[in-house]
Amino acid sequence: MPSLHPRQKGLLFPSSVKHVAGSLQKEYLDVLDNLPRKVPGIQAVILAGAHEVIDSVLLDPTLDLDTIAAEYATLLRIAGRTSEDTGAGNLIEQIVVSEKSVIVVRNVSPEEFLILICRTQDQIGRARYELRQAAWEIQRRGILKRA
Repeated sequence: MPSLHPRQKGLLFPSSVKHVAGSLQKEYLDVLDNLPRKVPGIQAVILAGAHEVIDSVLLDPTLDLDTIAAEYATLLRIAGRTSEDTGAGNLIEQIVVSEKSVIVVRNVSPEEFLILICRTQDQIGRARYELRQAAWEIQRRGILKRA
């Protein structure tokens, strides 16, 4: 079945040194592809690591996924340290609500995370739930364990 939305693979952050899309199993693709079908208003879904975009589903071509992923990698690193340093425990999820979008970021592993960008706040609960389920499914499959 053809995909209903564009997919971008192996986008690299400007400072990134490695391309990982070809080195991972493709078993997680259905997980990413299903999110836009489950949550109305999604602009993009990004599976990223600390230094690379592993894969993405892009519905809004005006978004710069490399920049978004790079900025959130830094933000998550800072927020994670703050969470641990203050005794709140490990950071699991972060939500940013701006005037134009809602961004939900969820850890998949210590090195990888999912970013969901949505146009509207109306579905924030649904977006959080579906992103949590997607992260769990990727973890359950053990997909991100590199050979």
